[in-house]
Amino acid sequence: MSRRIIHGAAGAVGGGILAVAFLLALAVPALAAGTAEKSGGGATAPAKPVEISVFMPGRPEGPISNDMPIIKAISAKAGILFKWEQAPSDDKQYTEKFNILVASRDIPDLMVNNDKELLNRGGASGVFETLNGHLDSSMPNVKKRWAEKPVVEKMIRNDDGKIYYLARMTAVKTMNILIGRQDWLDKLGLSVPTTTDEMYAVLKAFKDKDPNGNGKADEIPFTCRGKLNSLTPFFEAYGVFIKEPFYVDGNGKVKYAYTDPGFKAGLEYANRLYMDKLIDNEYATNDLNIWSSRLTNGLSGMTFDVFVRAEFLNNLIRKGDPKAQFLGYAPLKGPDGKPATRDQQNPIGVGTAVSAKSKYKAEIARFFNWMYSDEGILMTNFGVEGNQYTFVNGQPAYMDRLMKDPTKTPQFVLYSEGWRDNWPYYTDLRYENAMGTELQNKIRDSIVPYIIPNFPSALSYTDEERKVITGKLSQLKTYYEEMANKFVMGVEPLSKYDEYVKKSEQIGLQDVLKAQQSAYDRFAKR
Repeated sequence: MSRRIIHGAAGAVGGGILAVAFLLALAVPALAAGTAEKSGGGATAPAKPVEISVFMPGRPEGPISNDMPIIKAISAKAGILFKWEQAPSDDKQYTEKFNILVASRDIPDLMVNNDKELLNRGGASGVFETLNGHLDSSMPNVKKRWAEKPVVEKMIRNDDGKIYYLARMTAVKTMNILIGRQDWLDKLGLSVPTTTDEMYAVLKAFKDKDPNGNGKADEIPFTCRGKLNSLTPFFEAYGVFIKEPFYVDGNGKVKYAYTDPGFKAGLEYANRLYMDKLIDNEYATNDLNIWSSRLTNGLSGMTFDVFVRAEFLNNLIRKGDPKAQFLGYAPLKGPDGKPATRDQQNPIGVGTAVSAKSKYKAEIARFFNWMYSDEGILMTNFGVEGNQYTFVNGQPAYMDRLMKDPTKTPQFVLYSEGWRDNWPYYTDLRYENAMGTELQNKIRDSIVPYIIPNFPSALSYTDEERKVITGKLSQLKTYYEEMANKFVMGVEPLSKYDEYVKKSEQIGLQDVLKAQQSAYDRFAKR
């Protein structure tokens, strides 16, 4: 077996997918009134609970409620009654309502949003509380965790030096990887592809040599469900990460990925694969069901997806083909001859801001500080011992009633009991280990050495820069998507690439790069 095989996986977690979502178990014991790392010796909850209003996205399992068992534990242990403001689960609708509330300047005590710039803008305008003082006086545990991962504070801190929100700290870097049928490679006597030439040869063999053994030339070698982004590995082999419009070169200069010379080379390669029918000619329209069907019915042998999908696919395909084996593979070698990927999870997740008008800022600060204590980390990741989890060989493990529910995934059960991943908390890697299997976790850990820095996602813009970014950049991205698909599919010949670059310049590329450079320079100085 090639050393570049990350590994295989067997079985799925609860029949569902651990798509690297981070679940929050909010079952809180008495909060520390002081600054101790462990809250067990802190003050008990006040006799009269304070009511804190919260605006956070809804969940498909149903609205959150104080009657949920985990939410009841919060109220009982923390001395806090939560007033859950009605909030949509649809992202667009949620953002619209969020903006309306912020514009009114009459907001709930806590406001949750994944758009960090919205939170910073609200803080700079005085709608959200500046948390710097609270961090220094009441949140030593938060500062301790940030010191362990300095990039987190850098991404949260605004250009003006102020901190207007706290965010969930993620534990895992690995995201999307190449996933392929190792049993097909073995059957055809092939090695795991490490270069673009080797990848072409493998996909060509999948197409021509009947690896599914049905006597028909029906294989679609590479399939996907993420449109252009699913072609990422073919572009990264030429040094371009197409999920991000920008990158920073070795001299700190912001460049536009979609006019980079490597982008053209990636288009040429992807077009060759497309025209030879080695990648799914319906890549731009495939949905989850089509993708899953092609991979689990023996039509496709390669994809690019979240690392946990190897296990998910094995669980499905082995019902009809017990010898089938999907494995995770390292990235293809890039222009420097080394395999690398920028595909990764953001170091910070959803952000939570505090209303500048809240009467309970001190209580909220102590609550957040507890969430970053040793005890809080355990609780926010696993829940209540003896209810959601227990200890096995010294490590927290979820109860069988969650992991072995015949009709619901563990995540569904947890969310239904009031768990949420919207609070700012410290994701414990043990959570990932407990929710996943040993093989899945090996995939996760083995890909980490190939991950290189990507473009920072927490830039802040001036009003003028924002006008440029929201206006001209949106036009550039729309034009990129249109033309990239045409180039890949051969609708437009690559001889027109220079015209594409010229029109990108006419749309306002240099203005966008200037705005991005200024924002990046400020970020670099944080």
